[in-house]
Amino acid sequence: MTSAALALPAGLLAFQSRRKEDTRSRLLGAAATAFCARGYVPVSIEEIALAAGVSRMTFYRHFGGKAEIATELFRLNAHAHLPMIAAIGACEFRDAAVVRDWIAGIFAVDREQRAILQAFIQANVIEAGFAEEGHAFIGAIIAVLGEDIPAFALDPNAPSDRRRYVEASLLLYELLDQSNHAARNLGVAADHILVEVLADRFVAFVTR
Repeated sequence: MTSAALALPAGLLAFQSRRKEDTRSRLLGAAATAFCARGYVPVSIEEIALAAGVSRMTFYRHFGGKAEIATELFRLNAHAHLPMIAAIGACEFRDAAVVRDWIAGIFAVDREQRAILQAFIQANVIEAGFAEEGHAFIGAIIAVLGEDIPAFALDPNAPSDRRRYVEASLLLYELLDQSNHAARNLGVAADHILVEVLADRFVAFVTR
């Protein structure tokens, strides 16, 4: 902290901090709205800044570019989804009917958010490094599921766990990927039986 900042009253420091957070929140909200309406590619930084009521320079005080703000939106979205995904750990996760209901719930949420998911897909194709956020999210899911489901209690760095960790990653990736496809009514994901197939695979993994 600078000496000038130290000289400011605590209330003013708190106000400045809130103002920065408010500006960042406005930028994130403006970006999310624009991405949902038009997709990731056509939206410009100028459009986001204008919608947030700030200058382009102010945008760059908070984000390094369009990819960075999209990445932050993905992180926020993933964080919001994590409790819903982790909820299966508190249920009878070996019961196929229970798992089907859980997966159907994930599909329903993604269907409601298909516009922003489409923007994330576009960003993933265009922006280098965006895919790493998806990989990190899968890792976070495995970690949180591992707290309640023994089959997911895996150490990615332990040679003895490595194969099972890869299997867990692929299982969750397929579940989330097909949920994304189902939200847009694409391919086999449009078939209602897909939820049953995914549930059977999940149960097979946790009971093996």
